[in-house]
Amino acid sequence: MLKTLTLLVIAAALAGGVTAWQWPQALPWAGEQAGGGNTVSYVTAEAAKGDVRRMVATSGPVSAVITVQVGSQLSGQVEAVLADHNSEVKAGDVMARIDPKTYESRVAQAKADLQSADAALLVRGANLAKAKAVLAQTEKAVDRNRTLARKKLTPEVNLESAQRDLSVARAEISVADAEIVNAAAVVAQRKAQLGQAEIDLSRTVIRAPIEGTVISRTIDVGQTVAASLQAPELFRIAQDLSKIRIEAQVNEADIGNIAQGNPVTFTVDAYPDRNFTGTVEQVRLAATTLQNVVTYTVIITSVNEDRKLFPGMTANATIETGIAKGVLKVPNEALRFRPRDGGSGGDPAARGRERMKRMIDTAGASISLDDAQKTTLAEAMTKAMAELRPSGGGLTQQADPRRMREQIAQRFEKELAAILKDAQRDAFETWKAERESAKTATIHVLGAGGVPEPRFVRLGLADDKETEIIGGDLKEGETVILRVREGAGS
Repeated sequence: MLKTLTLLVIAAALAGGVTAWQWPQALPWAGEQAGGGNTVSYVTAEAAKGDVRRMVATSGPVSAVITVQVGSQLSGQVEAVLADHNSEVKAGDVMARIDPKTYESRVAQAKADLQSADAALLVRGANLAKAKAVLAQTEKAVDRNRTLARKKLTPEVNLESAQRDLSVARAEISVADAEIVNAAAVVAQRKAQLGQAEIDLSRTVIRAPIEGTVISRTIDVGQTVAASLQAPELFRIAQDLSKIRIEAQVNEADIGNIAQGNPVTFTVDAYPDRNFTGTVEQVRLAATTLQNVVTYTVIITSVNEDRKLFPGMTANATIETGIAKGVLKVPNEALRFRPRDGGSGGDPAARGRERMKRMIDTAGASISLDDAQKTTLAEAMTKAMAELRPSGGGLTQQADPRRMREQIAQRFEKELAAILKDAQRDAFETWKAERESAKTATIHVLGAGGVPEPRFVRLGLADDKETEIIGGDLKEGETVILRVREGAGS
């Protein structure tokens, strides 16, 4: 009973205090205007619930997920072509051959050079053995002459000659060792040259690097391939045509709404009545500028099990960047309508009370406020409304409605933050961030007697026709004004 009485007191207080929260706009009279007798009629629509989908239209070429260009690292005349357009190949399959005669002769020459190097190594080995034999002989001669010299049986000069021959023999050993090392290096060099020649010979056979379908062939038998700084392309292989991708170009104004995983629908001119589906796989960061228009590449992937999509087709794609289902929405035209004449309809105080109640209920649901907190918040806002009311007892035509809404919103957040519990702080920050990120607008509904009444709303998702209403004064079923009907009186 006490709670009911308290709420009644708050409602009565809001009836007086919330009157200050209004939107003094210039509003036209609908129906017969005072003193004029003229009528103004409007094109209207009903605020109803439904789905809003934000879409981005783009286009791009269809291609295989992986496409490999098969080229030749060698120059020569094409001897055979074993793969054609649309051929299915496996990794390692022979696709073409280049005349190998030149490279076979190089292999034969490299083999002969290697044999010569092996023979030279053997010669150096024999020379080393000879030098060792000479060294052994000179060592014996030195020992013999030393013994005879001690016994004075030979001149001293003979000993000196033998010692000189020993030094020369030792030097010959060093020379022979060096020659063997050099000969071994030449053998290794010749082996490397033979290996290179054999590699070049093997490259005369062009093999498929991956499994897939040949989608391009640029050579014929007898054609001469000239490989210089860049390998000429002979074939192009699409790895798996059961999966395709689209490289779509998206304008910089729309790229911020696109994210990995966004669903995509697209069509191709070959099948105008069929819709294909795909998914955004990647948003590339590199920008492309053409005639001062900045675009970004968005990679879209799709399945192609029936192989209906061919590489090179142009896909006209629509990327779904956001969807809101079962939400209150209005036509975009309602956001642009602005009344031309003075006057306002409806009960501003009632709208203010209803809006305040809706704000408290919305915040309460988001932050899990209890009944006591809601009551405290309502009392605080009643006092705040009285403080914010301009001098003179009410809002005037000169009051700034946008500034007034900002002051009320700031005071509401301040009063709400003052009554929070520690467990509610994180939810409050989330609620606050959502409110700050939402756009606001004023639309007008057709009130009693055909008089336009303003409604302050917060906007959500929008497409090219309608906009989601995520908060504010608008109710489902209300008639929103889109524009003045052409030919209406003024």
